[in-house]
Amino acid sequence: MPTHGLILRKEKDDFSDIVKGITNAEVLYKTFKLFSSSYSKAFIETDMRAMYNPMRMKVIEKATFKLLDKINTVCPECSTPGFGITDSKKGLPCNVCNFPTRSVSSHIFSCKKCSYLKEEKYPNGKFFEDPMHCDVCNP
Repeated sequence: MPTHGLILRKEKDDFSDIVKGITNAEVLYKTFKLFSSSYSKAFIETDMRAMYNPMRMKVIEKATFKLLDKINTVCPECSTPGFGITDSKKGLPCNVCNFPTRSVSSHIFSCKKCSYLKEEKYPNGKFFEDPMHCDVCNP
């Protein structure tokens, strides 16, 4: 059984006759044959609705977990849910020349309710950047 669904219609921009959610070869063949005999052509595309597209399901799942994490993170000042990263600062120093790079050196967390700010330095556990990311060492 295919993991992705398909959509068939008579033309790319014509939605007057459309079959969605095709997930097996027999239905695809019969629908294609019907469209071919009725319209002399058929337009086939991937069904991007999440229930027929496992790749979209994974993206939605990831977004859901990110949202849950954000809801469960409260402001240390007023305890309002949703305390999270709203900005980042670049300038992680190069480990050869110590010049600031474009890599993130800190994240800024803020509260939408009380405007409390917190800066977390070296959020990726890196204190220096590889010279390949340095505009001085690797222009």
